[in-house]
Amino acid sequence: MSSIPFIVDCHLHAHWPQRYAYSHPTGSRIEVSDIGLSAEALFPTLSKHGVTHTLIIQPGAYGNDNQAMLDAIAGSKGRAKGMAGMALDASDEVFADLKRQGVVGTRLSLITADSRFFERLEIGDFLARCKKHDFFVEVFAASATWPSIMPLLADSGVRVIVEHVAWPITSQTLDQPGFQDVLRYGRTSDAIIKVVSGFRLTQEGRPYEDVKPFVMAAIEAFGPDRCIWGSDWPFLNPNNGPIKRPYPGTVEYSGELAPMMQWVPDDARRKILWETPARLFGFQEADAPSTH
Repeated sequence: MSSIPFIVDCHLHAHWPQRYAYSHPTGSRIEVSDIGLSAEALFPTLSKHGVTHTLIIQPGAYGNDNQAMLDAIAGSKGRAKGMAGMALDASDEVFADLKRQGVVGTRLSLITADSRFFERLEIGDFLARCKKHDFFVEVFAASATWPSIMPLLADSGVRVIVEHVAWPITSQTLDQPGFQDVLRYGRTSDAIIKVVSGFRLTQEGRPYEDVKPFVMAAIEAFGPDRCIWGSDWPFLNPNNGPIKRPYPGTVEYSGELAPMMQWVPDDARRKILWETPARLFGFQEADAPSTH
């Protein structure tokens, strides 16, 4: 698939209901019988497609119970880091314990968890603790929402990750509400953006031609030094849970990685798939599987 010897998938989930029961009513989930989509299948799946490292994102169905993700990290031999689900009143001790176990940041999902995160009285103190403990703050919000939350994020001084290309509506133009603000944010801050997750965004299906303009605009605005890629494995049906963007087709891992290979020039692709996430999250070549 790629001549790049090391690839980081910066957006996938550790579902493990065989060991840890789901604890939160929101978020897509797998059946207990489906081992092939569980954390047990994660690293074999990555290796099959030449992916060597991963940033695991806490799935909504586990809420702030991060144990399935932490167990996957612990068994990764350095190949995995994590973005935790956290309560806004999480203590310094919680931050330190998560960091010790390989967590590098937290995810705030305004779409699948709490649309009012940035209206909560606790948010200022929480962001201050994120900065104190050098935690990235990954935000899942629609592009139209970003203008209202960027000032608080900027004032906090935290390092921000914009999830899912800022969640635009791909049937609309690049001038849709909020998206140009996100591009300006990329040009004027040190924020990071996750590109692709094509099946989550498309309204046309593969080869994701409706997604391409948004991805390429994001790469131009943020630059390959602040772009990372994620597949969103295990590709759970986006019609489940609160998102409601049904995907018109089947999803395969190779099809989610393919746009990076087809749309992005070699030098930029190497940065997005390896050099940038390795620098940001501390991945090491020595932790890659022996086959690479």
